Amino acid sequence: MKTAVLTVLAGLMMFSCTNRQTAELSQEGEAQLLETSREWSKSFSTEAYFSFIGEDGIMMAPDQPLLQGHEKIRKVLSEFQSIPGFNVTWEPQQAFVSESGDLGYTIDKMLVSFEDENGSTVKQFEKVVSIWKKNEEGVWKMAVDIWNTDPTLTAIDKQG
Repeated sequence: MKTAVLTVLAGLMMFSCTNRQTAELSQEGEAQLLETSREWSKSFSTEAYFSFIGEDGIMMAPDQPLLQGHEKIRKVLSEFQSIPGFNVTWEPQQAFVSESGDLGYTIDKMLVSFEDENGSTVKQFEKVVSIWKKNEEGVWKMAVDIWNTDPTLTAIDKQG
C-alpha cells in the first residue's frame, strides 16, 4: 500500500512539474511572438516588412479579395501606399502559442490613417488576427493576416 501511494505521489509531482514547464515555455513563446509582431509593426522598408511574411502568406484586407504570396500582397500594399498620407501602425494585445511551439496567433489593434479628398486626415481603428508559423529555421513568419474596422476603438494601446 505504501509503495502504491508513493508511486501515485511521484506521478503527481512529475505531472505538476511538466505542466509548470509547459506553462513557462508557453509564456516564453507568447512573449517572443508579441515581440516579433511589434518588430514587424516597426518595419518601414518594404523589404523589412516582407521579411516577416511567409512566402505563401495570406492577407485578408477589408473589401479586397484574398491575397496569397508576396507578389499579390506587394501589389495591393503599393496601392495602399499611393494614397496620400497613408500610414499603418499596430500594437499586439495578446498572443497564444501552441503546445508544440510552432504555431500561434496574435490579436492586435491597428490604426490606419490617410488623407481624404479634402486633405483632412482620416483615422480608422481596426482589429486584427494574425496567425504565425515557425519556419524550418525556427523563425516566426506570418501565415494569415485578417482585419476589419472597429468603431469602438479609440486608441491602439492596451487601454484604448
